[in-house]
Amino acid sequence: MRSRNEKIVKSPAEWRRQNQVKKIRIVMTAVVVMLLLSVAAGAALAWYQIRSAAEENRRQLLQNRQPVSSLAQGLPVYDDSFNLVLAGPNRPLPDGYRPQIESYGGVSVDGRILPALRKMMGDAESAGCPLTPAAGYVDAEKQEALFRAEAEKLMRDQKLSQVVAESRAQSAVGKGNRCDAQTGLSVVFSAGGKDFGSTPQYRWLTRNCVSYGFIQRYPPEKSAKTGMEGDAARFRYVGEDNAVKMRELSMCLEEYVSYLGVRETG
Repeated sequence: MRSRNEKIVKSPAEWRRQNQVKKIRIVMTAVVVMLLLSVAAGAALAWYQIRSAAEENRRQLLQNRQPVSSLAQGLPVYDDSFNLVLAGPNRPLPDGYRPQIESYGGVSVDGRILPALRKMMGDAESAGCPLTPAAGYVDAEKQEALFRAEAEKLMRDQKLSQVVAESRAQSAVGKGNRCDAQTGLSVVFSAGGKDFGSTPQYRWLTRNCVSYGFIQRYPPEKSAKTGMEGDAARFRYVGEDNAVKMRELSMCLEEYVSYLGVRETG
Protein backbone atom coordinates (compact mmCIF):
# COMPACT_ATOMS: atom_id res chain seq x y z
CA MET A 1 0.00 0.00 0.00
CA ARG A 2 1.08 3.56 -0.77
CA SER A 3 1.52 5.98 2.09
CA ARG A 4 -0.54 9.18 2.19
CA ASN A 5 2.41 11.31 1.26
CA GLU A 6 3.41 9.11 -1.64
CA LYS A 7 2.69 10.78 -5.00
CA ILE A 8 0.73 8.94 -7.64
CA VAL A 9 2.64 8.97 -10.87
CA LYS A 10 0.41 8.74 -13.95
CA SER A 11 1.56 7.05 -17.05
CA PRO A 12 1.62 8.89 -20.41
CA ALA A 13 -1.43 6.85 -21.49
CA GLU A 14 -3.38 7.97 -18.44
CA TRP A 15 -2.49 11.63 -19.13
CA ARG A 16 -3.67 11.24 -22.71
CA ARG A 17 -6.98 9.73 -21.60
CA GLN A 18 -7.50 12.53 -19.08
CA ASN A 19 -6.78 15.17 -21.71
CA GLN A 20 -9.20 13.50 -24.13
CA VAL A 21 -11.96 13.53 -21.49
CA LYS A 22 -11.35 17.25 -20.89
CA LYS A 23 -11.45 17.94 -24.62
CA ILE A 24 -14.71 15.98 -24.98
CA ARG A 25 -16.25 17.94 -22.11
CA ILE A 26 -15.17 21.23 -23.67
CA VAL A 27 -16.62 20.21 -27.05
CA MET A 28 -19.91 19.06 -25.49
CA THR A 29 -20.18 22.31 -23.54
CA ALA A 30 -19.56 24.28 -26.73
CA VAL A 31 -22.20 22.23 -28.57
CA VAL A 32 -24.78 22.83 -25.82
CA VAL A 33 -24.03 26.56 -25.83
CA MET A 34 -24.37 26.67 -29.62
CA LEU A 35 -27.68 24.79 -29.45
CA LEU A 36 -29.00 27.21 -26.82
CA LEU A 37 -27.91 30.18 -28.91
CA SER A 38 -29.56 28.66 -31.98
CA VAL A 39 -32.84 28.14 -30.11
CA ALA A 40 -32.75 31.69 -28.76
CA ALA A 41 -32.00 33.08 -32.23
CA GLY A 42 -34.83 31.02 -33.73
CA ALA A 43 -37.28 32.26 -31.10
CA ALA A 44 -36.19 35.85 -31.69
CA LEU A 45 -36.57 35.42 -35.45
CA ALA A 46 -40.05 33.88 -35.05
CA TRP A 47 -41.15 36.73 -32.76
CA TYR A 48 -39.84 39.27 -35.25
CA GLN A 49 -41.63 37.58 -38.15
CA ILE A 50 -44.92 37.38 -36.22
CA ARG A 51 -44.65 41.03 -35.24
CA SER A 52 -43.75 42.03 -38.79
CA ALA A 53 -46.72 40.09 -40.16
CA ALA A 54 -49.07 41.77 -37.69
CA GLU A 55 -47.73 45.19 -38.63
CA GLU A 56 -48.05 44.35 -42.33
CA ASN A 57 -51.67 43.26 -41.84
CA ARG A 58 -52.44 46.49 -40.02
CA ARG A 59 -50.70 48.50 -42.74
CA GLN A 60 -52.70 46.71 -45.43
CA LEU A 61 -55.94 47.42 -43.59
CA LEU A 62 -55.10 51.08 -43.39
CA GLN A 63 -54.04 51.16 -47.05
CA ASN A 64 -57.32 49.55 -48.12
CA ARG A 65 -59.20 52.42 -46.53
CA GLN A 66 -59.59 55.59 -48.47
CA PRO A 67 -57.92 58.61 -46.82
CA VAL A 68 -59.76 59.50 -43.63
CA SER A 69 -59.10 63.19 -44.11
CA SER A 70 -61.16 63.27 -47.32
CA LEU A 71 -63.84 60.83 -46.19
CA ALA A 72 -64.52 62.25 -42.75
CA GLN A 73 -64.59 65.86 -43.90
CA GLY A 74 -67.94 67.37 -43.00
CA LEU A 75 -69.30 64.20 -41.36
CA PRO A 76 -70.73 64.65 -37.86
CA VAL A 77 -69.18 62.92 -34.85
CA TYR A 78 -71.43 61.46 -32.14
CA ASP A 79 -71.00 60.24 -28.60
CA ASP A 80 -70.67 56.51 -28.01
CA SER A 81 -73.92 56.48 -26.05
CA PHE A 82 -75.43 56.81 -29.54
CA ASN A 83 -72.80 55.06 -31.67
CA LEU A 84 -72.67 51.89 -29.60
CA VAL A 85 -76.30 51.41 -28.57
CA LEU A 86 -76.82 47.66 -28.56
CA ALA A 87 -79.83 45.40 -29.03
CA GLY A 88 -79.62 41.63 -29.29
CA PRO A 89 -80.99 38.30 -28.05
CA ASN A 90 -79.41 38.76 -24.64
CA ARG A 91 -79.60 42.54 -24.47
CA PRO A 92 -82.85 44.45 -25.07
CA LEU A 93 -82.77 47.97 -26.42
CA PRO A 94 -82.29 50.47 -23.54
CA ASP A 95 -85.49 51.87 -22.04
CA GLY A 96 -86.32 55.27 -23.42
CA TYR A 97 -84.23 54.89 -26.59
CA ARG A 98 -85.92 56.80 -29.40
CA PRO A 99 -84.33 56.86 -32.86
CA GLN A 100 -84.84 59.97 -34.99
CA ILE A 101 -86.35 58.24 -37.99
CA GLU A 102 -86.10 59.65 -41.50
CA SER A 103 -86.69 58.09 -44.90
CA TYR A 104 -83.85 57.61 -47.37
CA GLY A 105 -83.60 55.48 -50.49
CA GLY A 106 -86.92 53.82 -49.73
CA VAL A 107 -85.98 52.72 -46.21
CA SER A 108 -86.11 54.31 -42.76
CA VAL A 109 -83.01 55.03 -40.68
CA ASP A 110 -81.98 57.30 -37.84
CA GLY A 111 -81.41 60.67 -39.51
CA ARG A 112 -78.15 61.17 -37.66
CA ILE A 113 -76.39 58.51 -39.76
CA LEU A 114 -77.58 59.93 -43.08
CA PRO A 115 -74.50 62.11 -43.80
CA ALA A 116 -72.20 59.07 -43.49
CA LEU A 117 -74.62 56.77 -45.30
CA ARG A 118 -75.07 59.19 -48.21
CA LYS A 119 -71.32 59.65 -48.60
CA MET A 120 -70.65 55.92 -48.45
CA MET A 121 -73.31 55.19 -51.05
CA GLY A 122 -72.11 58.04 -53.28
CA ASP A 123 -68.49 56.88 -53.17
CA ALA A 124 -69.55 53.28 -53.78
CA GLU A 125 -71.43 54.35 -56.91
CA SER A 126 -68.41 56.35 -58.10
CA ALA A 127 -66.33 53.18 -57.66
CA GLY A 128 -68.74 51.22 -59.86
CA CYS A 129 -70.41 49.43 -56.92
CA PRO A 130 -73.80 51.14 -56.44
CA LEU A 131 -75.55 50.20 -53.22
CA THR A 132 -79.31 49.63 -52.98
CA PRO A 133 -80.88 49.84 -49.50
CA ALA A 134 -83.42 47.06 -48.95
CA ALA A 135 -84.29 47.44 -45.27
CA GLY A 136 -83.59 49.70 -42.34
CA TYR A 137 -85.48 50.63 -39.19
CA VAL A 138 -88.29 48.35 -38.02
CA ASP A 139 -90.38 49.28 -34.99
CA ALA A 140 -90.66 46.85 -32.08
CA GLU A 141 -94.26 45.86 -32.79
CA LYS A 142 -93.58 44.93 -36.41
CA GLN A 143 -90.38 43.12 -35.39
CA GLU A 144 -92.29 41.06 -32.84
CA ALA A 145 -94.86 40.16 -35.50
CA LEU A 146 -92.05 39.03 -37.84
CA PHE A 147 -90.57 36.96 -35.04
CA ARG A 148 -93.89 35.29 -34.21
CA ALA A 149 -94.58 34.55 -37.87
CA GLU A 150 -91.17 32.91 -38.27
CA ALA A 151 -91.62 30.81 -35.12
CA GLU A 152 -95.07 29.63 -36.23
CA LYS A 153 -93.70 28.77 -39.68
CA LEU A 154 -90.95 26.66 -38.14
CA MET A 155 -93.43 24.85 -35.89
CA ARG A 156 -95.73 24.19 -38.82
CA ASP A 157 -93.23 23.26 -41.53
CA GLN A 158 -90.52 21.56 -39.49
CA LYS A 159 -92.70 20.25 -36.63
CA LEU A 160 -90.49 21.93 -34.05
CA SER A 161 -91.51 22.52 -30.48
CA GLN A 162 -92.42 26.08 -29.54
CA VAL A 163 -89.23 26.49 -27.50
CA VAL A 164 -86.95 25.31 -30.30
CA ALA A 165 -88.87 27.26 -32.95
CA GLU A 166 -88.67 30.50 -30.97
CA SER A 167 -84.97 29.98 -30.35
CA ARG A 168 -84.31 29.57 -34.07
CA ALA A 169 -86.58 32.49 -34.94
CA GLN A 170 -84.67 34.68 -32.53
CA SER A 171 -81.34 33.91 -34.17
CA ALA A 172 -82.76 34.28 -37.68
CA VAL A 173 -85.18 37.21 -37.30
CA GLY A 174 -84.95 38.61 -33.77
CA LYS A 175 -87.61 39.54 -31.24
CA GLY A 176 -89.00 43.02 -30.84
CA ASN A 177 -86.52 45.37 -29.08
CA ARG A 178 -83.92 42.58 -29.22
CA CYS A 179 -82.83 43.18 -32.79
CA ASP A 180 -80.48 45.73 -34.33
CA ALA A 181 -83.23 46.86 -36.72
CA GLN A 182 -84.84 48.72 -33.80
CA THR A 183 -81.80 50.98 -33.37
CA GLY A 184 -82.29 52.69 -36.72
CA LEU A 185 -78.50 52.54 -37.18
CA SER A 186 -78.25 49.65 -39.61
CA VAL A 187 -79.08 49.15 -43.27
CA VAL A 188 -79.57 45.98 -45.28
CA PHE A 189 -78.34 46.23 -48.88
CA SER A 190 -79.57 44.18 -51.83
CA ALA A 191 -78.01 43.15 -55.13
CA GLY A 192 -80.89 42.40 -57.47
CA GLY A 193 -81.72 38.99 -56.06
CA LYS A 194 -78.09 37.83 -55.94
CA ASP A 195 -76.30 36.58 -52.86
CA PHE A 196 -75.00 39.89 -51.55
CA GLY A 197 -71.90 38.26 -50.06
CA SER A 198 -70.68 37.31 -53.55
CA THR A 199 -71.07 40.74 -55.14
CA PRO A 200 -68.56 43.53 -55.89
CA GLN A 201 -70.69 45.75 -53.65
CA TYR A 202 -70.02 43.48 -50.70
CA ARG A 203 -66.29 43.40 -51.40
CA TRP A 204 -66.20 47.19 -51.70
CA LEU A 205 -68.08 47.59 -48.42
CA THR A 206 -65.89 45.19 -46.48
CA ARG A 207 -62.81 47.12 -47.63
CA ASN A 208 -64.13 50.63 -47.12
CA CYS A 209 -67.11 50.71 -44.76
CA VAL A 210 -65.05 51.51 -41.65
CA SER A 211 -63.92 54.79 -43.18
CA TYR A 212 -67.54 55.95 -43.01
CA GLY A 213 -68.15 54.56 -39.54
CA PHE A 214 -69.91 51.33 -40.60
CA ILE A 215 -69.26 47.68 -39.77
CA GLN A 216 -70.77 44.40 -40.88
CA ARG A 217 -73.27 43.84 -38.09
CA TYR A 218 -73.52 40.05 -38.13
CA PRO A 219 -70.33 38.39 -39.44
CA PRO A 220 -71.00 34.64 -39.82
CA GLU A 221 -67.91 33.72 -37.81
CA LYS A 222 -69.23 35.76 -34.86
CA SER A 223 -72.65 34.09 -34.54
CA ALA A 224 -71.77 32.65 -31.14
CA LYS A 225 -71.11 36.19 -29.88
CA THR A 226 -73.99 38.04 -31.56
CA GLY A 227 -76.58 35.30 -31.06
CA MET A 228 -77.70 35.89 -34.66
CA GLU A 229 -77.13 34.07 -37.92
CA GLY A 230 -74.50 35.57 -40.21
CA ASP A 231 -75.77 38.30 -42.52
CA ALA A 232 -73.52 39.63 -45.28
CA ALA A 233 -75.95 42.40 -46.21
CA ARG A 234 -76.55 44.25 -42.92
CA PHE A 235 -74.13 47.06 -42.12
CA ARG A 236 -74.31 49.12 -38.96
CA TYR A 237 -73.12 52.62 -38.05
CA VAL A 238 -70.83 52.81 -34.99
CA GLY A 239 -68.71 55.89 -35.77
CA GLU A 240 -65.42 55.90 -37.62
CA ASP A 241 -63.06 55.58 -34.65
CA ASN A 242 -64.98 52.60 -33.28
CA ALA A 243 -65.28 50.95 -36.70
CA VAL A 244 -61.53 51.19 -37.34
CA LYS A 245 -60.70 49.86 -33.86
CA MET A 246 -63.16 46.98 -34.19
CA ARG A 247 -61.51 45.95 -37.45
CA GLU A 248 -58.04 46.10 -35.91
CA LEU A 249 -59.23 43.95 -32.99
CA SER A 250 -61.35 41.62 -35.18
CA MET A 251 -64.32 42.19 -32.89
CA CYS A 252 -68.05 42.26 -33.49
CA LEU A 253 -70.18 44.88 -31.75
CA GLU A 254 -71.01 42.67 -28.77
CA GLU A 255 -67.35 41.87 -28.17
CA TYR A 256 -66.31 45.49 -28.57
CA VAL A 257 -68.90 46.85 -26.14
CA SER A 258 -67.84 44.21 -23.62
CA TYR A 259 -64.17 45.03 -24.24
CA LEU A 260 -64.76 48.72 -23.55
CA GLY A 261 -66.69 47.88 -20.40
CA VAL A 262 -63.84 45.72 -19.10
CA ARG A 263 -61.30 48.44 -19.90
CA GLU A 264 -63.39 51.11 -18.21
CA THR A 265 -63.83 49.10 -15.03
CA GLY A 266 -60.46 47.35 -15.06
